[in-house]
Amino acid sequence: MPSSPPGLSFRRLAPPGLGSLRFVKWGRVLTGVALVLLVAGALGILSADYGSLAIFVAVIILALGLASTDLVLLPVLAFPATLVMIRTGPLSVSDLVLIVATVPALMLYRRTEAKGLQPLLWAGAVYLACLVPTLVLNRYLGNYIEWAHELILVLGSLLVGWVTGRAGRAGAALLAFQLGCVGIGVAATLQALYLLRTTGVFGPAYLEFLHKNFIGNTLAFSFLIALVRPRWLNWPTWFHLFVMVVSVLGIAASNSRQAVVSVFAGVAFLALRSWGRGATRRGRVLLLLLIPAVIATAGTVSEQLESGDAFNSTSQRLTWYAESLRIWQQSPLFGVGLRWWNTGDHPAFQPPNAFFEMISSAGVLGLFGFLVLCIAGLWVVLLLPRQYADLAAVVMIARFVQGQLDLYWVAGQSALPWMMTGLMIGLQALHQAQDPTTRGFASELPPLTTARRAR
Repeated sequence: MPSSPPGLSFRRLAPPGLGSLRFVKWGRVLTGVALVLLVAGALGILSADYGSLAIFVAVIILALGLASTDLVLLPVLAFPATLVMIRTGPLSVSDLVLIVATVPALMLYRRTEAKGLQPLLWAGAVYLACLVPTLVLNRYLGNYIEWAHELILVLGSLLVGWVTGRAGRAGAALLAFQLGCVGIGVAATLQALYLLRTTGVFGPAYLEFLHKNFIGNTLAFSFLIALVRPRWLNWPTWFHLFVMVVSVLGIAASNSRQAVVSVFAGVAFLALRSWGRGATRRGRVLLLLLIPAVIATAGTVSEQLESGDAFNSTSQRLTWYAESLRIWQQSPLFGVGLRWWNTGDHPAFQPPNAFFEMISSAGVLGLFGFLVLCIAGLWVVLLLPRQYADLAAVVMIARFVQGQLDLYWVAGQSALPWMMTGLMIGLQALHQAQDPTTRGFASELPPLTTARRAR
């Protein structure tokens, strides 16, 4: 039986009998150069007074250039773009790239090969449908914009991830993401070392456009991806170890407590998932080494509670939780609207907890839809063969844990679990197309296990 082509691509057919093809080619090159120079000059002028507009135009031009070369490059670019929080007006670069990447993803999506993605798309549709009553009852522009934003963060991310995996670009997308994380980790560590030298305290590190919690949560993802280390990535061992070391240093530099807890949850998941199949000594040791870090994190929380300071991060969170419940009581079933903290009718804070945000924004109905989305997502992922499931599940679990201790619906970080899930389902579809007799790619289990065979 002939196998399907390994990837998705578009081919250009040149018209026959073109004697002056060489001149046409050079004409296109010169025209392209002229357009680049013209755009560069225009961006230089715009950036003087309209920095956000210049970035927006630059991203669109870059997207058009990549699309003219290969449509799949845009979905691939969406993975490292989750690290870019620079604003382009109302959107971040991460959001803008994801929106642009969703367009070719819709064009390249193959429903007949993406049966494993269908339950997640339906779960996402159920979640978005549960938000409709709050759109009807709370009529303001920010409510509608956030609904569309979350549609892209969930459904768009799933499609972008699937197309990237089905096209055989999973390795390129993850490599670009990991290299970006390495850059963030190195920069955060250097800044924390500078603070240690000047103030005697290691961190917390803040980078341009990147909050310390964003840094820590992002590096938690990079650490867990490097830890899982699926064999189909074909990365050398030293690279995985290098990423893990840089990620640990960056997390320490960020002083992000939710990052530490999410890493512990991810490692515990991998170790316990493999325990009955023969967990390696390295997995057990790593889990044990993380326990003191979690205890130290819990100690800082206890110290802040006992300090009596009402404005430290722990006490402030408790205040916001209570305020979120008070706001929820105004409309228990349908909530007061998405992004209610930007309306001016309520206190200006985003609840630092996914459940409190959902129940205050969309009521009990919205929280139900969110739980359906999360449970269905994890359930579908865990049904995949281990060589795909562990990578997607560990990122999803880490993000769910982070969302209980900090903001959940954040550009980039909220999209990554669904992008990773789509990526693994798309990669499985690619491997099944190459060998229809198997469930996926015949590879060894992740390094935390020594099981004799994969499911």
